[in-house]
Amino acid sequence: MTILETIVPVFLMIALGKLLKKINILSDNGISCLKSLSTNVFLPVLAFDTLIHGNFTKDSLVLIALELFILFTAFGLGFLFKRFFSPEINGYVPYAMPTYEGGLFCWALIALLVGQKSDAMFSIVSMDIFSGVFCFTVMATGLKMLAGQSMTKQEITKSIVTNPLIISVVLGFIGAAFHLGDIIDNSSAAGLYTKVTNFFIQPLSPIILICIGSGLVFDMSVLGKGLKLAVFRYILQIVLCIITLAVISATIGLSPALKVALYVYFFAPTSFLLSMYATDKKAIEFTSGFLSLQIIISLIIFSIVSVYAQQIL
Repeated sequence: MTILETIVPVFLMIALGKLLKKINILSDNGISCLKSLSTNVFLPVLAFDTLIHGNFTKDSLVLIALELFILFTAFGLGFLFKRFFSPEINGYVPYAMPTYEGGLFCWALIALLVGQKSDAMFSIVSMDIFSGVFCFTVMATGLKMLAGQSMTKQEITKSIVTNPLIISVVLGFIGAAFHLGDIIDNSSAAGLYTKVTNFFIQPLSPIILICIGSGLVFDMSVLGKGLKLAVFRYILQIVLCIITLAVISATIGLSPALKVALYVYFFAPTSFLLSMYATDKKAIEFTSGFLSLQIIISLIIFSIVSVYAQQIL
C-alpha cells in the first residue's frame, strides 16, 4: 500500500463530511445518529474482533498500567494549568488534558496503518478502554458539574455497565483468554464469521471520518480560542509519549508497529465528550476551537507517521 493510498481516502472522506454538512445533506441530528450507530454497533464489533484475535499477557498489564499513569498524571497537571486561562473556561482545562478519542478517531486511523487484527491494534484497544472508563466516570461527572448538572453513583455505574463498547471489550478479553479467535478461524464457520464482521467493520472508517469532517471548524477566530490549550496539551503529550516509549523499550520491548500505533494514539484529540457538556457561548467556542484544532494537527501528524510507517513496517 502506498502512502497516497492511505492518506488520500482519509482526507477525501473528511472533506466529504464537511461538504455534506455545508449543503445540508447531513444535519446535526443525522450526524448524531451516525455517531451513535458507530459507537453502539460498529465499534463494539471491531473491539471484540480485535481483542479475541489478540494475546493478553503480562505485557498487556504493563501497557494498561502506563495508560492509567498517563491519564491521572495529565488530569492532575491540568489543575496546575488552570491558572493560565480565564475563569470562564479554566474549569474545562483538567478534562482536556487526559483521554484520547479512540473509538471515534484514532482506532480507524491506526487500523489503516498496522492492521485491524495486529498485536499493535490489540495493545491500543486494551489501553484505550481505560481512557473510555475515565471518560464515562471522572470526565463525565466533572463536566456535568461544570454545566450545573449532577450524576449519582448509580448513574455512573449504569453508564459503564450498559455501554456496548465496554461490554464488547470485556467479552473480548474473555474471548482472548480462551483463544476464541483461533477457535473461530480454525472452524467451519470461519468464512461466515469473517463476512458478518466485515459488514459491521468496513463502514466504520468512512462514517467516522465523515462525522469528523462535518464538525470541523475553520474559523480562525474560533480556532484561536483553543490554541493555547492545544499547545499545552501537545507539549504534555510529547513528554508522556517519550516516557511511555522509554518504559516500553526497557520492559516489554517496542515493536515498529506498536511504535507507529502509539504515535498516532498520543496525538489523537481529547475525547469528543468534552464538547457535549459545554453550555454557554464562550465554553462552546472554546471547546469547539480546541477540538477542531486538535483534529487538524492530529491528521497532519497521521500523514507524517504514515510516511514513517511505510519505511519501517
